[in-house]
Amino acid sequence: MEKHHLSVNKTATYYTIGDVKRASKVWIVLHGYAQLARTFINRFEEIQSQELAIIAPEGLHRFYQKGFYGDVVASWMTKEDREVDISDYVEYLSKLTKILLTENQEITIFGFSQGVATTCRWVVESDIKPKNLILWAGTFPNDLNLKKSKNSFRDINCFLVFDKDDPFRNETSWNEQLNFIDSIGVKPKIFNFDGGHRVPKTALKEFYDCFMRVS
Repeated sequence: MEKHHLSVNKTATYYTIGDVKRASKVWIVLHGYAQLARTFINRFEEIQSQELAIIAPEGLHRFYQKGFYGDVVASWMTKEDREVDISDYVEYLSKLTKILLTENQEITIFGFSQGVATTCRWVVESDIKPKNLILWAGTFPNDLNLKKSKNSFRDINCFLVFDKDDPFRNETSWNEQLNFIDSIGVKPKIFNFDGGHRVPKTALKEFYDCFMRVS
């Protein structure tokens, strides 16, 4: 048996809030595993303003949340053909932003859960130049190929946001993450919130108010 790959066209979905072309600031928000962009972007309605627009791309993989029926959800990748999935979503996100964004806009990328790893890999493997990275309830993947990166995380404002009671977080993994972050020269601003492995609207609004003061 021999495995092959074939590149084909695929129609991707994304949602926006606000006037992306006219906004001076744009947040690109990447949802987590088993979510949809249209429901994820609703969390950001309260922070949107005339100067700030929101873009929510949707992962290219859709599936039924309950196996054969029920709600349809999406993900960015699985462990099967992971390198191909990564290459596909990096190309997709890069093409999307080249079409939508204009020069001199301040770009913030917000990743939640699986969207955090997606965010980090995209920044490493593309020409996107964000001013800020917000990594919410997720961590830098430890397989980042920083040697080929066109970006330096040292030049990006990095924010780590987490709930200390998040069931996906433990002290061992958190300490490993802090050691990794230190090894790549990142000095993140760390914020805590109450709400578990989610992006509650109240916590997001509280974080945004702090973000505006320090970014």
